Amino acid sequence: MSPPTLFQLAVKSLAQEIHEEKIPFGFNLDAKSSNAVVRRLLELDPNNVELLETQTKQLSKLTELDLRKCRIDKEGVSNLKNFNLISLEFGGLLHLMKKFPDPTNRNRIDIVCLLEKTLNTNSQKLMVHLGFSGKEEFMSGWEEKVSKLLPSLQSIKIISKEFSQRFQLSNLCSSFPNLRFLDISSAKGLSTLNGIKILKNLQELVMRNVEIRDVDGYKELSDLKDLRFLDVSVDISPFRLTNPIRAIGSLLATEVRMENLEFLDCSVTSVEERELREFVENHPKLKTVVAISTACDHISLPTIDLLNFNSTDSILKSLKYAVSNDRVRLAEHCIRVIFQKLNTNHEQLNDSEISKFLNSLRYVLREAKEERTKLAAIKCFAESNFFETERFSSSFSLEIPGIVELIFESSESLEFVNFPFVSHTLISSLLNRKVNFLRFGQTSQKRFNVIIEKAVELSCRNSAYTEILLRASRLISADQYTAMRNNTKVINGLFKIANEMFTWEASYQQIIEVITIYMKEASEETLKFLVSNGRIVEECVDQIKMVSQFPTRDSQRHLLHFLMVFSSVMSDKQLKKCYGGEAVFKLMGVINTKEMHSPFERTRAIMICSILSLLLAKNLTEHRKPIKKTIEELYYGWVLWNIPDGQKMSNRVFRAIITSRHSTDESICLCLTLMSTFIYTKGYEANGCWNYMRTTSEGIRSNPKMAENKREAANAVLYQMGRIENK
Repeated sequence: MSPPTLFQLAVKSLAQEIHEEKIPFGFNLDAKSSNAVVRRLLELDPNNVELLETQTKQLSKLTELDLRKCRIDKEGVSNLKNFNLISLEFGGLLHLMKKFPDPTNRNRIDIVCLLEKTLNTNSQKLMVHLGFSGKEEFMSGWEEKVSKLLPSLQSIKIISKEFSQRFQLSNLCSSFPNLRFLDISSAKGLSTLNGIKILKNLQELVMRNVEIRDVDGYKELSDLKDLRFLDVSVDISPFRLTNPIRAIGSLLATEVRMENLEFLDCSVTSVEERELREFVENHPKLKTVVAISTACDHISLPTIDLLNFNSTDSILKSLKYAVSNDRVRLAEHCIRVIFQKLNTNHEQLNDSEISKFLNSLRYVLREAKEERTKLAAIKCFAESNFFETERFSSSFSLEIPGIVELIFESSESLEFVNFPFVSHTLISSLLNRKVNFLRFGQTSQKRFNVIIEKAVELSCRNSAYTEILLRASRLISADQYTAMRNNTKVINGLFKIANEMFTWEASYQQIIEVITIYMKEASEETLKFLVSNGRIVEECVDQIKMVSQFPTRDSQRHLLHFLMVFSSVMSDKQLKKCYGGEAVFKLMGVINTKEMHSPFERTRAIMICSILSLLLAKNLTEHRKPIKKTIEELYYGWVLWNIPDGQKMSNRVFRAIITSRHSTDESICLCLTLMSTFIYTKGYEANGCWNYMRTTSEGIRSNPKMAENKREAANAVLYQMGRIENK
């Protein structure tokens, strides 16, 4: 199936943006674009018909309008006069009966008056196509009056109407003798097609769900010398038919010959292989036959393009035909056949055939207009056994992101309340199957990246997927984590997920722990990307304040560690943006000075004061006084307690605090005190900092102008360094 054109993609994108009100509709469109965008907008939501009233100027070139799913009021009808329409289709009009009543019978609608109110002079003159699909009755004699009102009409759809003595097919045909297209699908009370021979120019006749009971009812079709397209199919599920329509048998019985017929659709009718072969022989110009859901599902006709289920290509053609023509039940049957192939017969399919089936299901998710059709495709993806196999995971792993994305987007647009829930369940099933391969070490790094990235992306949109993400994170190896340490898409997504969760939930703590693993080996470039807009830093500050109200100490420690790591790569501008305002009070507000006997409280206070000291050193805050006071109060309390080990501070932060003229004695002492414990940290690598720490500490200790507490702190650093060197 060919991919959509650039124009089609542009139309879908523009319509979606307008529908979601993401862009103002302040530009004019040409006729082709107006027709396509409005068609797409009405597919997204029939209520978008209101745009015809509010955006009349921008859509002034509109020429084609399909209102079959729209409810339009009297004002909306009058507004259509602003457009020069050549094609118009109405849906149900019963609600307008009181506005346009038949003067002779109030149970009927005056369709002539309605059209006069709807169409301006140009539209009346140029109208080529008119369609009705409601069950309302029209006034007597409407055919002749409408034919005079719309002299250029060449195409009529009149769906679900009841023919009777008052409304006869012969009258319809005599009123519109120049018709090239006629659709009388789901007509009731039509026992014969007598009168249709008047339509000498008729090229297409659609009569789905129409049963002609008169033995000679089809006979006049032989007089239609220009007829090229005939649709006698049925839309009802084949399993619900009690009296199948035998259109082909009747055509053969009355020896009907349509000498120029090129296309026949007899889907879901009662037709035997013998009958179809005879019909094809009688119509030598026939090129295409659609025989979906018939007794001819698995036959082939060498000279005919036969749409049935006989081969992979035929199945795909059948599905595309059904979807593009809004044949919902035919599409569902085609998808059921594909499901059977992928569920039980996939071992008999080669990779090319499977790829075609996957593409066809994706096509359904992109192009189908009906929700139930999309749901059928989603269920096929989620329930077919093929998607549990190693073959799918290994040979088609790169297809997974596109599949899941399409499923998710389709489920988001489904209107029925239970559809999104069902599709989320199906997406979860599909992703869980992929995660299962992690457990057995059967997933390569590339495939693993795909699974994690998609799980993170979906969890950002819907928390229901978070458990899948956590499950996948528990199953992967340290090497796989290391390989993804700089995947900014994943890490950024994890921070977003954490921010949107309730901080007291167990899953929140688990997400924070997953982030910690990634952050341990993240490169400086990755860290700079994460802090580029300040969002993550600001969210971490807010979460620290919220988490401090709950006994989730590990999460608090991790969040503070994130802030310390981020501060080492943030520019002065970024630091000022994130901490220059009220954020410092949020941090200082969680320090509990009454609980300093607790190692956790001391750790939390030290980490917060490290960040505050950096702000002082760089003179990036307007709140120096309260910050200095906080550091002073806590510093003189720290000498009574052991400093917790392992509170890492980067060399950049060390240098900034110790060398800045804006630093206070207490903040420098804090830095030196931390330095003396930092050199004991397990796995610590000096990276050229050892000599710097020694030189700096010796300079402070030997400088008589330095405050005594600074010199004592520097001496403690040198003492610890000496112990390490003498081991």
